[in-house]
Amino acid sequence: MKSLAGIGFVLLSLLSGIVFAEEDHPFEWPRQAKAAVVLTYDDTLNSHLDIAAPQLVKAGLTGTFYISGGRGDIQGRMSEWRALAAGGHELGNHTLYHPCRKSMPGREWVSAHLDMDIYTVEQYAAELNVTNSLLQAIDGEARRTFAYTCGDETVVNNASVVEVIKPLVIAARAVTPDGFNDPRAMDFYHIHSVDVAGKTGEELIALAEQAKVSNRLMVYLFHGVGADYLSVESKAHQALVSYLSSHNDDYWVTTLKDAVDYLRP
Repeated sequence: MKSLAGIGFVLLSLLSGIVFAEEDHPFEWPRQAKAAVVLTYDDTLNSHLDIAAPQLVKAGLTGTFYISGGRGDIQGRMSEWRALAAGGHELGNHTLYHPCRKSMPGREWVSAHLDMDIYTVEQYAAELNVTNSLLQAIDGEARRTFAYTCGDETVVNNASVVEVIKPLVIAARAVTPDGFNDPRAMDFYHIHSVDVAGKTGEELIALAEQAKVSNRLMVYLFHGVGADYLSVESKAHQALVSYLSSHNDDYWVTTLKDAVDYLRP
């Protein structure tokens, strides 16, 4: 007869195997996709409406466009932004005036009155609140995601803004060394994204393929597309869009809001 200790060891081994198998099991994305991809676009740029959005629409894909209410031609192109939202794309909050920390390296371009080092958290929250109202007037939506300005600027005058923004937005996207997110361990107020300025089509596609292998959520950050600044070439963006469209079974391409709604417990 086996000893109780021996039986206990066998049971523990079996249980450990079950736990390992559960952890090793691929995350279940919609449509049995192998990975999720979110394409985000910052700063209310004309190239988003002129180049990026038409490429997405033609491919049947959706993106998330982060709007700064005081930047870009919101008034002159209001009907185009409204039509974009009506087509299933997300309009996200990117503050009103796009403040940044002027004290950081390479920030000579930041205007003195938009220096987050002299902002207050109340001032910062007010910008988000006004932009929420502006965007709701455009698309009718009350819930939206947010993108930190200048990447991961989460501190205003030595005070964190994270708790302040939680009543205003359902999630927040940062900029990180890579854009991969573990769907089982998400920090919804520091979602990883990678700035892909200057990358080729092959490099953009390689990121999606890495996400497929690792079963992750991949979030791309674009500024200009074929124009404007911090740009990728139009053909590079088109290469990624075409790849994602032609590999529809492998990737769930969605908006950040829909991804968050799917992932949040």
